[in-house]
Amino acid sequence: MDQILNQKIHQFLQLENPTDSQIREAATMLLQVSPRARGIYNSAMARPQSMLPWVRSDLKKYYNIRMRGLTPATTKAFNEAAVRQVKETLSQRPEDAEEEKVPQVPLLGVRGKRKDHDQLPDSIKALWDNNTERWKKIRQLHNQLLVMIEKPGYQPCDGNELCNTLRQADTQLRKDYATYDSYVIIDGKSSADNDKDPVDVFTDNVKTIQNARTAITRGLQRKTQDEASIEKIRNAVDTLLALKQVIKPSTVEKLKAIGINIPANAEG
Repeated sequence: MDQILNQKIHQFLQLENPTDSQIREAATMLLQVSPRARGIYNSAMARPQSMLPWVRSDLKKYYNIRMRGLTPATTKAFNEAAVRQVKETLSQRPEDAEEEKVPQVPLLGVRGKRKDHDQLPDSIKALWDNNTERWKKIRQLHNQLLVMIEKPGYQPCDGNELCNTLRQADTQLRKDYATYDSYVIIDGKSSADNDKDPVDVFTDNVKTIQNARTAITRGLQRKTQDEASIEKIRNAVDTLLALKQVIKPSTVEKLKAIGINIPANAEG
């Protein structure tokens, strides 16, 4: 993948008031990454300022796709994998989520709370509540994607941003359910707390945090990102968030550029 082109696109997207020549150059870059943008290109050559919103929007869409390590050939496969994963999740409705009158995904079962739910720590109970809201959001976004797909002229690149958002939300939902389901109470404490000395737990956390930050730094330094490298960075980010660590703004911006969004309360 042409990293010089990626850098030029990034630089243009940072401009608040680009000149006519800069817009025309951006339209040329857009045509390079998407031959189907010929109409926007032609119009931008004649009326650059009036076409700026379209040039910027489409260029940002393709830039994000490229930063995920995807090509036009692999974008469709990425989207299809995300939708398969989401459909599996939507087939199991949390008991707290209301039923749809006309569900887009057949309901195969209902996920219930643990019998000892009320005895769990608030932080673990919150995982259930957050996942119920996350599941409803995933359902909403999936329905939104289905509407988008039905529009004339739809292409996989059009739905990739939404598919990436769905994939991230679904991945976090599965991780949180795994934590919720596997939490063990022994005399009012988790099994992990009983098995380790508090000092050892603290030391392990420090090492885990250092390793996660190193993985993020090294991952972001890669000149070329692919699905595997981005997933490794995303796992390291999830580790920091789970340990309630903040991430500095400059790193947050770099993460957003490759499609990894950070909650506002985690930005330091």
